[in-house]
Amino acid sequence: MLGLVTYFLILTSMIIAVWWRPTVGVAAVLCLYGLKQWGQSTTEFFSDHREFSNFAVFLIALVGLLRASQKRSCLFCEIPATTKLVLLIFLYAFISLAWTPDLDAAIDQWLAQGPYILTIALLAPLLFSSFRDARTAFTWTALVGAAICVLALAFGKWGGRGLILYGREVSQEYETNPLAMASMAGTVAIIAAMSFSRPNGIAMRVLATVIIPISIAVILRSGARGQLIATAAGVAVALPIAFRVRDIRSIAALLLAGVIVVGLGYVASSFITLDADRWGSKQSTEDISGRLANAAALLQASSSHFFSIIFGLGNSSAFKVVGFYPHITGLEVIAEEGIVGAAIYFAILFVAGRSIVRINKQEDPTGYKRNALAILSGLFVFELILSWKQGSLLGSVYVFGYAIALARLERPIGSLNRLATPAQAGVVRSLPRFENLLR
Repeated sequence: MLGLVTYFLILTSMIIAVWWRPTVGVAAVLCLYGLKQWGQSTTEFFSDHREFSNFAVFLIALVGLLRASQKRSCLFCEIPATTKLVLLIFLYAFISLAWTPDLDAAIDQWLAQGPYILTIALLAPLLFSSFRDARTAFTWTALVGAAICVLALAFGKWGGRGLILYGREVSQEYETNPLAMASMAGTVAIIAAMSFSRPNGIAMRVLATVIIPISIAVILRSGARGQLIATAAGVAVALPIAFRVRDIRSIAALLLAGVIVVGLGYVASSFITLDADRWGSKQSTEDISGRLANAAALLQASSSHFFSIIFGLGNSSAFKVVGFYPHITGLEVIAEEGIVGAAIYFAILFVAGRSIVRINKQEDPTGYKRNALAILSGLFVFELILSWKQGSLLGSVYVFGYAIALARLERPIGSLNRLATPAQAGVVRSLPRFENLLR
């Protein structure tokens, strides 16, 4: 009963909030996997109907988009180049199904990942139109995600690494995906870590000291080594942006925030009994070697013919060539989509990085823009690292979603510069020679 009540409380709160704050739909998308797994592990209905959470979150995001369209003149005006590149890479990957060696396996992958591509990579970024929108989305993500983490730690039935599906016996076969829950926890940790910078007040900073160890504890309980490393990298990238290092004072504040985050992470380790073998360097090395071997086998197959070098083996061909996807998105794209697809993929990453640099150069005396940019940059790096550790092209939805969001936040800056009036630009426009009689 606790699971059912808390699940619907969280879902209902977001449904109500998205009506007034459309970007709460982003929070629903970022907390999707955590909410889904909490429901599956506590309630028979959600365990038997796993797609319910997907449809619920999609509808929340869609309502947010409809509400946002009422407040803006045009949602699809001036589509950023990043959005076009993301659409192009998915279009090309779909076209490559024409020559993929195992069409049935590829279609299964598209059917499984299609809803996530639509909701996370394409629909959710449309809710971003300003930095205030981003702050609202991230605040709600931290609060909702932290609540799910607390429920999972305190009341969840854990197996080896993941939560056990409701009514099932404790075995790896019936565990939810531990990496998905850990990814949500990492997202929450990065957002909370940025609460130590401006313009957040004492209340948010105190709350962050509670949220960070809880979210990191979930990562440790899930045995997600990659998520822990990616979280640390995301925080390391985000903190200098949030504090904008200029002088001794800002450097000291940055170092203090870093020490606090590391200290809270150490506190989190005391909550959890760690599996020494899982976190040992030997197993980590073996896992990395295995994934590199799969990627190398796929690259070798793609380099055997001129056509596959240029155009790739075809999307999802790894399932035929090596029996499983290689986990390393960049190398998979080179092999399956060839030079053509790889050029588009790396162009997306380059443009996203350029957006971060360009926005970072803007002056922001209030600090809220810088804080939102720091979080978004950290999350982009976080998901990018994970995609090169456990991802595929079709599964890298958050990477593409964050890339589009960065472009949408960069675009208004350029638009304002282009739309400046002659008077604002220091140019005096001459008066019309004849009066407009129809005015």
